[in-house]
Amino acid sequence: MKTELLDQLKAPFPAADHQDRTLPGGGKWFFIPWQQIRKRLNEVCPDWSVSYSDPVIVGEYVVVRCQLTIEGLTREGVGNDKAYPEKQTYGTPIERAIADAFKNAAEQFGVGAYLDNQEFVVKHMQKQGDGRAYAYSDVRQQIRTRLASVKNPS
Repeated sequence: MKTELLDQLKAPFPAADHQDRTLPGGGKWFFIPWQQIRKRLNEVCPDWSVSYSDPVIVGEYVVVRCQLTIEGLTREGVGNDKAYPEKQTYGTPIERAIADAFKNAAEQFGVGAYLDNQEFVVKHMQKQGDGRAYAYSDVRQQIRTRLASVKNPS
């Protein structure tokens, strides 16, 4: 696989493409929706292909494997979601597991791999003027300050 192609796949997405979800404890996690990853693949290497395993229920989870092929090279990702969610969510558990597997397979090619470093993500978004990242970093600093005061009370 050409270095130029890998560089295009690995490039950070525009700030506007990022979405966030609230983590337990009040933090935020920025991510890229699978639709944006599909768009990146279509733009950079339009002849990519994908296949999925049949969904399997493992305990409380539905699990799916995804094989993503780009220029003859195949990478695999595994995705899962709660098989029996307690509350109604968007899409079925199988659809969410498929999306998760797709994103994980794409990450094997470097697509969105930078998201594991959320400090980089926040700085990247701030450079592009995204206020969500600024607000998040401000909240994170407040949480750090609170945690430090609990660990080292005066």
